[in-house]
Amino acid sequence: MVFNYITCASEEEAKKISRILLRKKAAGCVNIYPIQSMYSENGSLKEVAEYVVIAKTIDSKVQSVEDIIRENHSYKVPFVGTISLTRLNREYKEWLTGILA
Repeated sequence: MVFNYITCASEEEAKKISRILLRKKAAGCVNIYPIQSMYSENGSLKEVAEYVVIAKTIDSKVQSVEDIIRENHSYKVPFVGTISLTRLNREYKEWLTGILA
């Protein structure tokens, strides 16, 4: 199982992308959180409110998640980071694998 960590410009965008991921069976479950982001751009420090989507999926669906993000995200260069989990409970893994088949 993996988590895909995806930052979005707004809650609406995070929900839109999450619904697409779920409908296309690229993710089995998503979590959405408000966050504060800071980054450098053209020599100045930027601070923005964003939303993060954590999409719970399986290794074989990671490319599908990335493709969906590229097609539906408002950012020119969206962030999609993959975090591999080394352990999770068997029942959840079986459930997730079953719904993404």
